[in-house]
Amino acid sequence: MEMRFMRNCIGMTLVLFLLLLVGCSNQSDVQTSEGTAQEVQYYNQPLPKNERQRVLVLHSYHKEYAWIQDVNKGILSGFAEERFLPDRNITIEYFYMDTKRQTSETWKRQVAQQAMQKISDWKPDVVIATDDNAQKYVVSKMKDSGVNFVFLGVNADPMTYGYIQSPENPGGTITGAIERARFEESVSLLRRLTPNVHKIAIVCDDGPTGKPIIERVMAMAPEIGVEIVSSQMIGKFSQWKKYVLSVQDKADALLVVVYHTLKNDEGKPVHENAVLGWTIRNSRLPDIGFWSWAVEGGLLCSEAISGYQQGHYAATVAAYVLMGQSPGDFPVGKPQRGELCINLARAKMLGIAVPEDLKRIATVYDKIGAGL
Repeated sequence: MEMRFMRNCIGMTLVLFLLLLVGCSNQSDVQTSEGTAQEVQYYNQPLPKNERQRVLVLHSYHKEYAWIQDVNKGILSGFAEERFLPDRNITIEYFYMDTKRQTSETWKRQVAQQAMQKISDWKPDVVIATDDNAQKYVVSKMKDSGVNFVFLGVNADPMTYGYIQSPENPGGTITGAIERARFEESVSLLRRLTPNVHKIAIVCDDGPTGKPIIERVMAMAPEIGVEIVSSQMIGKFSQWKKYVLSVQDKADALLVVVYHTLKNDEGKPVHENAVLGWTIRNSRLPDIGFWSWAVEGGLLCSEAISGYQQGHYAATVAAYVLMGQSPGDFPVGKPQRGELCINLARAKMLGIAVPEDLKRIATVYDKIGAGL
């Protein structure tokens, strides 16, 4: 009798204990469900404007520049993948320094002051700063301001700007992504189209973008069996024409880096389409570049740097900054994906047959751009 009573007590105690556990579990499930619902509501319901986090995209160049348009698409996509959406939970504003068309030192310093004033007044939670002029004239000047910066499209060694401790451990409030021209990959693609390429001439405008690219190309060329027979950075369109004509019998191919800051003999800017168009009409050399818009404009081929990937990477890092992480915790990145690009119309002009397998995997353009 006494043993049966004890067993009954133990059994009732066990039942009560199990019921208590179930209750706790249900309560936990309710709390988790409520938390998830609140999170979903945060991302699905627009926040009042004064509660949205602020992002400033600071561009070195102008809005119409094809590279900038690709970068902006990548930025929006990167934020969206982390569930940060303009006019819902973030506000994005853009500032264009326009230093590819306005190239004077006076303009660069003046527009940089305007950009810094914008940052001071608007107080963004993070600034995405694109290309080298934004680094030189704005970010490096504000490195001790406490503002969070994520850079992209940097051709120079970011250490030269004095705003990070090292690429592996930036520290502070600044990090980002470097841009590296895919020279070896582009030459490899060119050799698929025309195998006997050993001598290359380089032509480039005299803006800030080209110099570090050319330095790296010159250093890499011997490693991939390329001889650079000539290389010039040029300021005047008339000099550009003379140079391109002068290398026709010296080289197997022409590397066209950038061509956006050339001036005519009166000192007025020459539109990039006019520069590229003249080059294509007057050069019989197979040509490569480093950006998809240059191949779309008429150069033969490239394994192109992707502005989209640069923007996507920077926005992903910036999203984590908005969630509370320090930019300096992220190593400086180098987005690895390039874009295979071929212009079939240029290939036809040069009498080059494009293999079918390349047509299937490349971004193919079948006309020459607006410059012709």
